[in-house]
Amino acid sequence: MSVPDTYQAVLDHIFASYMQVKPSHAGKYDREFRDPAMLIRLAGELGILPDRDKTIRVTGSKGKGTTSRMLARYLTALRADEKVGLLVSPEEFEHTDRMQINGVAIDTASFIRIYRTLVPHLTSVMADAGADSYLSPSGLFMLVALRWFKEQNIDHYVLETGRGAKFDEVGHIPSKVTVITSIFLEHAANLGPTLEDIARDKLSVAASSGSLVCPTVIAEKYAALLGTQTSRLQPIVPRDSYPAWITQNDQLARSALFAYMPEHYDEATITNVGVASPSFGWLSYKSCHLCYEAIISADSVDPHLYATHLKGSGSNTAVLMSLPDDKDRKGLIDQFERLSDTVYDVALSGTRGYLHYSQAEASGRLLATLSF
Repeated sequence: MSVPDTYQAVLDHIFASYMQVKPSHAGKYDREFRDPAMLIRLAGELGILPDRDKTIRVTGSKGKGTTSRMLARYLTALRADEKVGLLVSPEEFEHTDRMQINGVAIDTASFIRIYRTLVPHLTSVMADAGADSYLSPSGLFMLVALRWFKEQNIDHYVLETGRGAKFDEVGHIPSKVTVITSIFLEHAANLGPTLEDIARDKLSVAASSGSLVCPTVIAEKYAALLGTQTSRLQPIVPRDSYPAWITQNDQLARSALFAYMPEHYDEATITNVGVASPSFGWLSYKSCHLCYEAIISADSVDPHLYATHLKGSGSNTAVLMSLPDDKDRKGLIDQFERLSDTVYDVALSGTRGYLHYSQAEASGRLLATLSF
C-alpha cells in the first residue's frame, strides 16, 4: 500500500479495499463476510481501545446518531472541565465530522497525519488476511478516532455503532453503558432477513455491556436476548414541535447518563442544553417555514407533528424527499401524500457510490438530481 498524503487520497485509501470486493458481496448478509475482529485486534495492539468504564455505546435502527450527539452534548455540559470524544456514522458534511471532541471535529491535518501512521499496520493486517477480506471503512474511521482520542487524553467516549453491532467494529468495544434506541425491519438485506435476525445482531452488545438502556417495549419483547438487567428510564421531558422519536432519544440519552454517572447527574444542567439535531429541525426562509427530517422508515413518522405544525398551519405544503432504494420509500410516500398533494423526489449522484436512486429516477416525480 502506498501512503496517502492528501485528504482525498486518504478517503480513497479508506474505501479502496471495500470497493474492490463490494461486487462479490452483493446479496450477502454481513455475517457472511464481515470480520470486525481484524481491526479490533489491531486497535488492541496499538493500545487505543477505550477503557470500558469510560465508554457509552449507542446502537439501534433509528435515532442512534441523534442519541449519540445528545449524549455527547449533555456529558460535556455535566463535565465541563473534561473531554468527551464522539464517534458517529455516517458523516454530516465531511468525513472528519464523524469524530469530535467537545463538539469540535478533528482538523484535516490531524486526520491525514494519523491515518498515515496507521497505513503500515493496515498493510500488515491485509498481508495476513484471506483473499476475500477487506478493511471496513467504518472500522478505519474508528481507528483514526480512537488514536486521536488517545492523543488528546479523552475522559469519556460516546461511540455509535454502524448499521449492525455483531459484525461491526464498535459493537465489539466493551462499554459501561449501551443504549439501544429501536429495532425496526431496516437494513434487512444486510442484517436480516427477519426482524429477529436484526434484533439478534444489534442486541449482541448485551454481552459486552455493564448496563443497558432501551425503550420498555424492547426490554419486554427481547428479554431473552438482552440477558442483562436494564437500567430504569428517566421521566420523559415533553419537547413541543419535535417528533416523538426525538423525545424518546432524549429520554434514552438522559437515562444513559444517569446509569453512567449517577453521582454527577444533574437534570437542571441538561435541561439547558438544546436538542437540536442534524436529523431534525425547523428553519425559516423569507415567507417559507421549512422542516427537515432524516427519516427513512414509516415506523418513525409522527403524524400528529406533521398535522399540527405543517398541514394544520393552513399554508401550502410541499414535500421533497431524497430516499435511496434501500429505504422505506412506499411507506413514507403513503405518509407524505396524506400531508401534501405535492411530493417530489430528489436523487443524488457522485462520490457516494453506495447509494442508489433508481426508484426515484423512475418514479415520475423526480424534481432534480444533485451531484455530491
